[in-house]
Amino acid sequence: MLGSLVLTACGAGTPAASGPCGPCQAAAGAGLQSVATPQSAKLKELGMKRVELARKRLVLLRASFDAGKTTIDELFAACRDVAFAARDSGLHGSPLRDILKDYRDGVLALRDLTRERATRGAVGEDAVSRVESIVAEAEFWLAEANQSL
Repeated sequence: MLGSLVLTACGAGTPAASGPCGPCQAAAGAGLQSVATPQSAKLKELGMKRVELARKRLVLLRASFDAGKTTIDELFAACRDVAFAARDSGLHGSPLRDILKDYRDGVLALRDLTRERATRGAVGEDAVSRVESIVAEAEFWLAEANQSL
């Protein structure tokens, strides 16, 4: 029923329509991968700068964490920021895979630390569960990057 309402609303069901609306086009193209437009040199440069700055922030937060001034949640967020920067900035192939591997390895180490803290009662099961979802995300992103090589 909803599908017929959408088709009627956008006019895709009538011969005089100029073409389906955006949602109907998206439904028609479901399952097809979109082809990305090539990035300009400036966009590539900005993307790499974003990744470099996220990495720099992670290094600084790691030192701050080791000194007891930053929380583990902030460290997880900084790790994730590096992965997001790499994924969003148009990196692909080995450079993307290498960053996502570092991300996965980093969150695995933090997961182990979280588990250790949980056995001492310093963190609850909710923290362990949240960390497991972050690890699953990292594993998925890495597998996705490996698949596209």
